[in-house]
Amino acid sequence: MVNMKIQFRPKELFFCAAIGVNANNADEWWKYSDDQMRGDRSRAEIVMTIKTPNWNRTLEIESDVNGKKEALSTIVSPAKEKGIRTLRIENNMWNYFPKLKRKVAVSSSMLLASWMGSDFTNDDILKASSMSSDYTHAFLPDESVNGEKLKVINNLARTNSKVMWPKIVTLSSKKDCLPRESRYYDKENNLKRVLTFSEVKSFNGHKMPTVWKMHPLDDKSKETTLQYRNIDFDVKFPSGHFTQKTLAQ
Repeated sequence: MVNMKIQFRPKELFFCAAIGVNANNADEWWKYSDDQMRGDRSRAEIVMTIKTPNWNRTLEIESDVNGKKEALSTIVSPAKEKGIRTLRIENNMWNYFPKLKRKVAVSSSMLLASWMGSDFTNDDILKASSMSSDYTHAFLPDESVNGEKLKVINNLARTNSKVMWPKIVTLSSKKDCLPRESRYYDKENNLKRVLTFSEVKSFNGHKMPTVWKMHPLDDKSKETTLQYRNIDFDVKFPSGHFTQKTLAQ
């Protein structure tokens, strides 16, 4: 009797061990990514570095996020901007400027406006959009970037979602199922900006890239980097934390 060794080729659905057998479903990739990078709630210590041809600027930020409906960002440094806060409660948003003792409502039309002169928007900073729930997802052919073959996902805004970008294409690593690049398109399908992710680290059992670089394509001389120094996914916020009273404290 001939001894035959049968070799089985691994199925494509196992291309990301972190997701397991559901890795052949593009929706599962974003459910996993959202859970890892957003969690149920978090408090992050972030350093924002803004680079332009004429000036550079660094801000230290404390960012609190509770689910998908509440967020509060506070500038802790430098002294000139210390205490400036931005609050989001569902689709309502306010800025508070302590030196002026003034609270300013941010209209929905301002969600795409620059946050503190950076290349990130109000929508970005306050995590008003959720990739897993606000977009549909479908795989596109893989792409190779810096020698690594990445999984490409086409994300289209759901008809009932109130998001700023109708289309986002993400490139994710097959090693950890987390994004390495996001490409943002406007209503005319023009590529407007590219966000890159690097330096994946673990916090409270969550893995996430800790360096985010935003590159606006209408002015390639500019760049804004977010560096996550620390993020606590086990934080518990006191009652009334995400209120206008806290905003003006």
